Amino acid sequence: MNAESLDVVYGLLSEARRRYVLYYFLDNEHANIDGLSLQIAAWERDLTVDAVSEDHKQTVMLSLIHSHLPKLADHRLVEYDDRTGDVIADDEFDDIRSTVSRARTDDEQVEVTGDSKESFLYSEPLARSANNDQSD
Repeated sequence: MNAESLDVVYGLLSEARRRYVLYYFLDNEHANIDGLSLQIAAWERDLTVDAVSEDHKQTVMLSLIHSHLPKLADHRLVEYDDRTGDVIADDEFDDIRSTVSRARTDDEQVEVTGDSKESFLYSEPLARSANNDQSD
């Protein structure tokens, strides 16, 4: 993958909903827009699919249909059939599969470490100040 292609891929991965679409296709070959929207809405709120509100699912679905799926389709990463609502990984997806997989791993690590403010506020300093290092 050349530098220009890498810039395009990172640009596509810079938006969470597009990343979630691609993460979905790491483990699945086919999706329906309704189920995909529901899964992404659940991931966004860290909920089960049963706990997602219809309003949030619809918001996600509209953004996928009008913004994210067309952008991914322009780069031949997914194919979306607006008549049936079917979404599949397209020809170029396999070329970026390893990059998408690394991005998912990085996202999962961020979620696991969570908010580190408390850890930072109550930890020991990482280095001593210059005044403490001087010997008398």
